[in-house]
This record gives sequence, C-alpha cells and structure tokens, in this order.
Amino acid sequence: MTKSNDNQCKPEHKVKVVLNGEKVKIDSGTYSVTNLKASLSIPSDYELEIIEDGQFKPLADNDEITICGREEFVSHVKCGGSS
Repeated sequence: MTKSNDNQCKPEHKVKVVLNGEKVKIDSGTYSVTNLKASLSIPSDYELEIIEDGQFKPLADNDEITICGREEFVSHVKCGGSS
C-alpha cells in the first residue's frame, strides 16, 4: 500500500501530522510504516492507522506511506492475538 497526496511533497521538509489528536512535526517523504512508527515514537508492537475520509485504515508494518503533511493517524495496542 502506498499512500500519497495529490500535491508534490518536498523531501526532507518538516511537516505537521496529527497523531492521536496531537500535532507532530516530522520530515516529509516516503517511509515504511516501521520507520514511520519510529519517527513518531510509537512502540513497534503498536498498530498504526491512518484516518482518511473519516475511515480508520490499518497500516501493515511492511507498507510504505508518503508523508506530505496534514495526515492524521491513531496508534493503539494491537487487538487479538494468542493468550
């Protein structure tokens, strides 16, 4: 999955994204979800979801995503799994 905005992104330019309702500045560009989690200080065992058109869409760790600014994310403990 590659997510990108219609506008051109300036690589390595600081942009604002929203994580769990808080604005965070990170570099624009293409990230693996694993690297994006690290950049946003999200624990690697948490799930990251992007909010698009009011819909929560889970991102797999091996997905790539292009950050241009204004993206909105939520992170949380992964649900399910074995006990």
